[in-house]
Amino acid sequence: MDIKEVYESKKARHIFFGICIAIIALLIFQAGIFVGFKKAEFSEQLGENYYQAFGTSSRGPVGFFREDIAGGHGASGKIVRINLPTLVISNSDNTEKVIIITDDTLIRRFRDQIAATDIKVGDLAIVLGEPDTKGQISAKLIRLLPPPPSLSPSPKLGTTTNTTNQ
Repeated sequence: MDIKEVYESKKARHIFFGICIAIIALLIFQAGIFVGFKKAEFSEQLGENYYQAFGTSSRGPVGFFREDIAGGHGASGKIVRINLPTLVISNSDNTEKVIIITDDTLIRRFRDQIAATDIKVGDLAIVLGEPDTKGQISAKLIRLLPPPPSLSPSPKLGTTTNTTNQ
């Protein structure tokens, strides 16, 4: 039997076709393993940084029956550091969260849309966005708030204050 006859035989074609199908199936399987690995890697990195990003103090069993369950994907507080495109917000517990500003981020002061360069250290802000694997929040909306009213006591009506030096 000649090698040319082997290549032209139906049995050889079937074997070659079967080998090609097996190789394609293995490549598809390998692609599934790759995608699954990337998803697991993302989940692990997010899990490691979740509690830092959302201000909870410690991990608990699945997060149930905890008094300090973290809020949604966002932050609120005073802006303490700006290095565009990132800024850092400190909340009432002094937990700092890193916020990433993208081209799609909507920044508003009252009803007016403003540029990222108009944000100042000390501004109060509420941020809504999505967490990334580093525990940072990619901002979709940043709303700057007016400063809170002062808590100093106001003079009573009908009284006068002495402003002269004695």
